[in-house]
Amino acid sequence: MSDSEIRVGRISSVNYDSGMARVTYRDKGDSVTSEFSLITNNDEYRMPEVGQSVLVSHLSNGSSRGVVIGTLWNKKHIPNETGKEIYRKELSRDKNAAYVRYSDETGEYLVKAANLHLNGVNKTMLDGPELEIAANISILLQSECMHVDISELHITGYENGAVSAEIKTDVNIHQEENSLEAVIKKAALELIENLVIKAAEDIHVETDSGMDVSASSGMKISAGGDVEIASGQTLRLSDGTYSVTLAEIMEKLGNAEK
Repeated sequence: MSDSEIRVGRISSVNYDSGMARVTYRDKGDSVTSEFSLITNNDEYRMPEVGQSVLVSHLSNGSSRGVVIGTLWNKKHIPNETGKEIYRKELSRDKNAAYVRYSDETGEYLVKAANLHLNGVNKTMLDGPELEIAANISILLQSECMHVDISELHITGYENGAVSAEIKTDVNIHQEENSLEAVIKKAALELIENLVIKAAEDIHVETDSGMDVSASSGMKISAGGDVEIASGQTLRLSDGTYSVTLAEIMEKLGNAEK
């Protein structure tokens, strides 16, 4: 054998702990080498499969020493996807189960896996002019503190579906009046069918100027204990027939007693 030689062989066995493998050569009577090191590609860990074709570089001190340079594409081992503009790294032995893909043509970077976990020890940032998060089943957000800085918020339920919200702790929503004053004063809650507000003890709604609560068909307010409706100025009750203030009711009751 010359001082050094590059040969094509097949993986005979793999030592996953040491990152080494043995190689067999058919033209040498299927003899098996000692364990050879594999090129790490800057500490990238992906061990070849037994029987896979590899390129081996034998060192100058004889056939007993060598390095597995890498695996080879051939008629039995073809790429899952090809193209001049495509970069793709397979992460799974199963076809299309998990991989990293980038296209120069579209500029899209894709990471596909059955379960994807991004773990930023100090900070994880998703930044872009448009950000879309979609889930077919559910989305769970867990945080000790959440800050949302937006100019508009739109929540839409699917057709024939419902949007529900359940709050199990105290919620404080605060916004400086000068930044979204017009939006806050004209804020409205619109529902297709029903709105249910339920509390174990008290419900308290307070405003400095005015509050408008209306329903096209009917409205029911119920409580297990007391219900208090208070106004700092005038409290008026009205329907399609009557319109009267609380002061007028009390005045008429007083006249009736005389």
